[in-house]
Amino acid sequence: MKERVEVWAPATVANINVGFDALGCALSAPGERMIVHRTSEPGVVRIRAIHGAALDMHPERNVASIAAKSLLQSLGNPCGLEMEIFKSILPGSGIGSSAASAAAAVVGVNELLDAGLRPDELIPFALDGESFASGARHADNVAPALLGGLVICPPEGPPIAIPALEDWSMVVLHPQIPIKTADARAVLPGQVPLKDAAAQAAWFGTFVAACHRGDGTAAAYALEDLLVGPHRSKLIPHFDEVRTLAFDCGARAGGISGSGPSTFWVALDSAAAENIKEALSGLMQRHAVPFSIHISAISGRGAHCIS
Repeated sequence: MKERVEVWAPATVANINVGFDALGCALSAPGERMIVHRTSEPGVVRIRAIHGAALDMHPERNVASIAAKSLLQSLGNPCGLEMEIFKSILPGSGIGSSAASAAAAVVGVNELLDAGLRPDELIPFALDGESFASGARHADNVAPALLGGLVICPPEGPPIAIPALEDWSMVVLHPQIPIKTADARAVLPGQVPLKDAAAQAAWFGTFVAACHRGDGTAAAYALEDLLVGPHRSKLIPHFDEVRTLAFDCGARAGGISGSGPSTFWVALDSAAAENIKEALSGLMQRHAVPFSIHISAISGRGAHCIS
């Protein structure tokens, strides 16, 4: 029987402009690690340490321990757990920090106990943790964090994987300012014009069709955000400057990741991605905004054991 496992889980981009609360993808970078240990106290989950972020270590108030305990209970509490968490996806970044923790936790428990559950079968347990952080059971971060790739989460039924875009390079910029998910939802209108809803549905369908054709260019051009981005962009520092500069440097599409403050910018070659990264880094430095920035592909692999 295993006594410990180490897990890696990816950051994620949710919404991707056209799929509010329904579409997400896993990133090849950044990601974070978690070590899950077996203990002899059945049903007891503890957090040994959290590195890289000041998060609550109480097991009833931490996303990872809540998700782990949910799965442990469903398996009959055969042991206890102790967790060590290495946070390299900053909380509140808008790139799925809590989803990565929840996904890593359930993958770790599944492997530690040889439970044999598929990644899609782990989603409900991960959502028990994710919902503590976000207040809702939306799977658009958790599903790609577990399954990898591009995932659609329909209103009913299991998530649906769609072909990932191998020619995309995504520049993910995180201006390190806090934006609460509740505040990002509060700026959204309760109703939208029918013509905008119809156009958004058409762009979403175009995006999915382009993915199935393997046409990264058409998929990028389909990322028109008519319903959410125009309202949330005012919460993100220098968003209009960032957008203009990213497109001037070769981005084909881009927008807000999840509820922000991170933004993502799609390039179709590595040289353009490097140009975008360098230009956006300079912009943040000129405005004295602390930030982190990554160049990422869409990861075909979700959370998984690395030892």
